[in-house]
Amino acid sequence: MEYTIREIIQKTEHFLPETDYAHSSDDMLDFRLFSGDFYQWEAEKLRFKECVEVMDFEQTAKTFPAFENIRYKSREKFPYFTGNLEMLAERWKHGETIAVEGGPCLFGAHEVSVIVRLNNDTVRMFDYANGKAYKRNYSDSDFSETDTLAEYLRQYGQQTEQITFRQEKMGLTPQEYLNLRYPFEIASALGGPLVIPIPDMSYRKFLLAVLEFVPEHLRKQALNDFDAISADIVSFYLTAIENLQKEFQIENFLCVHGGSQEELQLWYEKRLPYLERGKILRSLTRLPEKINPIKDYISMPALPFYLFDAPLILQVDSMDETDSYRKCKKAHKKAFQMGCIMIPELLSGDDVHTFYDAPLKWKAYGNYSELTSNYRKGD
Repeated sequence: MEYTIREIIQKTEHFLPETDYAHSSDDMLDFRLFSGDFYQWEAEKLRFKECVEVMDFEQTAKTFPAFENIRYKSREKFPYFTGNLEMLAERWKHGETIAVEGGPCLFGAHEVSVIVRLNNDTVRMFDYANGKAYKRNYSDSDFSETDTLAEYLRQYGQQTEQITFRQEKMGLTPQEYLNLRYPFEIASALGGPLVIPIPDMSYRKFLLAVLEFVPEHLRKQALNDFDAISADIVSFYLTAIENLQKEFQIENFLCVHGGSQEELQLWYEKRLPYLERGKILRSLTRLPEKINPIKDYISMPALPFYLFDAPLILQVDSMDETDSYRKCKKAHKKAFQMGCIMIPELLSGDDVHTFYDAPLKWKAYGNYSELTSNYRKGD
């Protein structure tokens, strides 16, 4: 569903001048947000999903002064979804170190497709990112709301003759670059560790689960083919991350991805006592193919704790990761203290979809020097 902060204020029968957003910019109030109806009021501020507070740029920077260092020219147009910033700012003010974690998804809708051919020559195509079937064989059309790759292979796995992939992703979208740049800028301002995960390992776990129902030789071939595509896409991120690290020179920096065997082993070992508990496991998902990826997503924000023993963590992510923030805090309880700054999903050039969901022609892949032109120089 699409909302704006102004519309939410009106819908909840509040009057703008009586809220903390009375002096917020029109750009921020009218920024189009693609989220469910999960807003409530606490005092004169909106809360989202009962765990993060909506702020404009000035409010966020006033609460958390390091945020003033963000140099993205459009920074004041965004509503920000924040949590525990007062606590983190106070601890930082008294000389304690704050670690930052965050980063984008591996790829979005329309960027990698899965083509399944059965032994009766029936062919179905699915989008890998959302797992849904295309309504037509291949186009930028809508997806089926009922047919999924997992259900299809569960039903027709033994009749499957061929599984192939189509990679269309040719670079990073502006959203993906922004979701890399914000963590670097904030970590640089804070002077603490930074962990950027690239979730190729999590995307692979989804494939491992859905391939359970197909013959073994197809499973091996599909995994090999996907690994090659995944490695190609990871290289886009590694290039951008290398350039950002050259610019910001974060002293304690780690990029964790499928090739980071030492860090992955440490991560998986250290998270066991926090995730492998009945109450936590029951709250993850009812979909078996998503259990292991979700274990990754709700423990990724804790990577600075696992890898640097960080007692204070700031998650800097897309607002779509609000659930991972909430569930991570719940799973780890008092092991560390955590806050967040979540940025909204940007609207693509079609004025309908976010970059994640946009058809290919609106992904706006660009070279990174062009993307950085939207940054203040010397601020």
